[in-house]
Amino acid sequence: MTGKPLFQRIADRKVSVGIIGLGYVGIPVSLSFTEAGFRVRGFDIDEFRIDELLSGRSYIDDVSDTRIRAALENGFKPSANPSVIADCDVYVLAVPTGINEGEPDMAAVEAATKTVAEQAGSRETLVVVTSTVYPGATRNIVKPSIEPAAEGPTYFAMVPERLNPGGDLEFSKIPLVVGADSEVAGAVATELFETVVSRTYPVESTDTAELAKTLENTYRMVNIALVNELVTFSQYIDADVWEAIDAAATKPFGFQPFRPGPGVGGHCIPIDPQFLTWRAENLGIELSLLNGAQRVNDRMPRLVANRIESLLRENHCEPEDASIFALGAAYKPNVGDTRNSPALQVIEALPDEAEVTIADPHADACDVSRKLVQTPDPENVRSADIVVLLVDHKTFDLKSIGEQASLIFDTRNAMPDDISAEVVTLGEIPERSCNETTRNFSLTEVP
Repeated sequence: MTGKPLFQRIADRKVSVGIIGLGYVGIPVSLSFTEAGFRVRGFDIDEFRIDELLSGRSYIDDVSDTRIRAALENGFKPSANPSVIADCDVYVLAVPTGINEGEPDMAAVEAATKTVAEQAGSRETLVVVTSTVYPGATRNIVKPSIEPAAEGPTYFAMVPERLNPGGDLEFSKIPLVVGADSEVAGAVATELFETVVSRTYPVESTDTAELAKTLENTYRMVNIALVNELVTFSQYIDADVWEAIDAAATKPFGFQPFRPGPGVGGHCIPIDPQFLTWRAENLGIELSLLNGAQRVNDRMPRLVANRIESLLRENHCEPEDASIFALGAAYKPNVGDTRNSPALQVIEALPDEAEVTIADPHADACDVSRKLVQTPDPENVRSADIVVLLVDHKTFDLKSIGEQASLIFDTRNAMPDDISAEVVTLGEIPERSCNETTRNFSLTEVP
């Protein structure tokens, strides 16, 4: 074993860091530790990813090829062979989690812990979980799998990821929560992550850190559900839900604006709250607010698809015969990630017979079931019976699209005001079709 304690070796940048999982979280974390002066090794079972990295190419929207090449030059070693992370001082688990038939899918976490148990050496070691997991997972899954096989002192910590794909905030500027079940583990993990971020916030247990992470995304899910449900309510009272949110946001305290949309997507908001509801059910507790909010958001793609069909019929076009041009396939603006994308759920809910074309400069055709183009061709826009804005990517020239289209359904309230097209926003009933039959359409009626 090395003479200096792990804490001191971290401070001296004399440790090797093994990252398990080189995806949307693992790559930025790997690069940050490499740039901080650590010896970083990365393991991923996806050989395509490894080939891309070794060729100096990035498959992450927010990570440039230049940054990958610089990391390789500075000693970053990615591999699909788990032996690449043998005898590391620090292990960071950055593998995906999800929900499978109502239960947390911890298969990747379990596989990662097995890999650590097989590859860790006899030296003092820190194991960090950065994957999003349910409260109790680090203590009940990760630690029992690794600790019995450990030959040297092993510490466990939970440092949940806080990356924001497509956002402007750098990883180094985002405070990180550090949870550990012992004082030594907390101190070592804090020392490690304060080398790559400006501030850490220690909490007294891994369970608390896990709860903090799931709380962050559950808070967003619940508040998005609130404004999504108000979409229908506002139609009955002749109110503009978008204007009401902007008006409420002028209050300098006690209110944070969330805005409606076709649903929630990505790897966090649709999934993380279900970790809490599942854990609660196992404890005999019902989290009814979370369950209700989940149902509201789950129904939004069908509501949006139904509204598209009703707008087409109001314009004397049967949905099955319609030409529909959709803007956006990703789950959020300015990224190519289509995991749990509500935009794709809307598209899938439209009639199979309809001619549907999707424009998205970031998405891959293999992730989209309908025709995908990279940019909105003016002819496609002009010939469409309806243009649907599902994701407001910065690259979309909405002014130009608004001059070329005849009818636009804007689910993001992002279209400019001074355009020639007729624009209907989510939550709006056009005056020409403002009748009780049209109004009688709510989330409670969506199957």
